[in-house]
Amino acid sequence: MPTEKSNDLVKLILNLLIIGLFIIITYRVVQPFLFGFFWAVMVVITTWPMMIRLQHKLFDKRISAVLVMTIILSLFFIIPFMLVIMSIAKNSGFIIDLAKNFSQQKIPSLPWLENIPLIGSELYLKWEDLINNDGSELVKEIQPYLGTVVSWTVDQLTNISVFVFHCGVMIVFSALLFLKGEEVKKHVYHLAHKLSKQHGENTITLAGQSIRAVALGVVVTAVTLTIIGGLSLFLTNIPFPGLITLLLFICCVAQIGPVLVMACCTLWQFWDGNIVAGIILAIVTLILTTLDSLMRTYLIKKGVDLPFLLILFGVIGGLLGFGAMGLFIGPVILALSYNFINAWVDEQD
Repeated sequence: MPTEKSNDLVKLILNLLIIGLFIIITYRVVQPFLFGFFWAVMVVITTWPMMIRLQHKLFDKRISAVLVMTIILSLFFIIPFMLVIMSIAKNSGFIIDLAKNFSQQKIPSLPWLENIPLIGSELYLKWEDLINNDGSELVKEIQPYLGTVVSWTVDQLTNISVFVFHCGVMIVFSALLFLKGEEVKKHVYHLAHKLSKQHGENTITLAGQSIRAVALGVVVTAVTLTIIGGLSLFLTNIPFPGLITLLLFICCVAQIGPVLVMACCTLWQFWDGNIVAGIILAIVTLILTTLDSLMRTYLIKKGVDLPFLLILFGVIGGLLGFGAMGLFIGPVILALSYNFINAWVDEQD
């Protein structure tokens, strides 16, 4: 008897080791595709109603609707790169002239600083000291940080190829999920029912609603702010408007907001002596900042009935903990936890 029990224990340990080994190997194999797959899940859940409407208009041909949606997703990533290339090509002369005459560039005097209430005189004096020192003091102060900035820039340029790979994976998986969406949904609900007969299906439904609400709140808000901000940049003749507009969109999606990009453009206009353009951009910056908070909150709250602070902490905490994908993971996890706790409290009553 002891021998049989020891043999059973050895078999159990070996089985667990083999299963664990398979799990580790499987994870290592699929790890490069996980980010793109989860990204595709977010995209498909958000745009599924659009795909269904498109399918009805295309004589109920699923393959045609999937093809159109795939082209739209591809253009969504190709167009920004085209804007960057066009912006660089359009302003190539400006770059060449700036590089040739960089040593001859002089810091502007900015006499309008004196007109700023309360702090204007002090700002103007400090600015005059900076001009008189030819910016040497400023260079000494920022020099220790230049190495960090350069290394960070190199790292980001290195990650461009990884980002392009994830985009390609996302587009492929999105096409597959669009094509077999009903079957995948059925399997997911079946698995959820197996895990929890009471709350499994409600949990999956809530997760889908949370993903769609956050995606609409983040993306629609970012697109709206980018359109308004981009038009203001083109109208005020800011250099590299296409590149800056793309950067504005990235900041809005990443929940950094439009303030950083728009404030830099505003300061550039004042620096260059374009006071009217600077005032216009300052007003647009104030409008975008207000619209960012109100519009995102309204769209997310409209998509799923959850406390605003829960959604806000989910977006910020997810972004800090998981990066860009955390924008969607954070609110979904907090929403599920919130509903699990409510269900448990109701059962206890």
